[in-house]
Amino acid sequence: MGYTLKMHREPFREGKNILASEHVKFVNNAVTLDADAIGDVHLPVGTAIMRNEGTGKYEVYADDAGEVPSGYDDFLILNHDVDVNGEDDVIVGEAIVNGDVYEDKLPSSVTAAFREHTKHRIRYVKHI
Repeated sequence: MGYTLKMHREPFREGKNILASEHVKFVNNAVTLDADAIGDVHLPVGTAIMRNEGTGKYEVYADDAGEVPSGYDDFLILNHDVDVNGEDDVIVGEAIVNGDVYEDKLPSSVTAAFREHTKHRIRYVKHI
């Protein structure tokens, strides 16, 4: 669950586990999702995010013509659902830095270019 400064109540959603191992490392503090860049959307567990070097805030990962985009660093995967309202930045603590995830349970934002770029930190496991 992400946090903003507005009071709200989130309904329970069906949990989906993307972790293929109990050994996982999350970010040390938290990440700030940029509401202006992301818009009013629901980000499902497993969404790939990246830090904009200009703002320091995180946006949803998107390839640049099949390549990792320039001007971004710190590529991570969210470990829970997050609702972004398009107005208030959201702070998230469970963003995967290192670990094993099930490849087939990830959304389309985790592209081949993202997997190739993060393969030394995140292992993508085929769920058989």
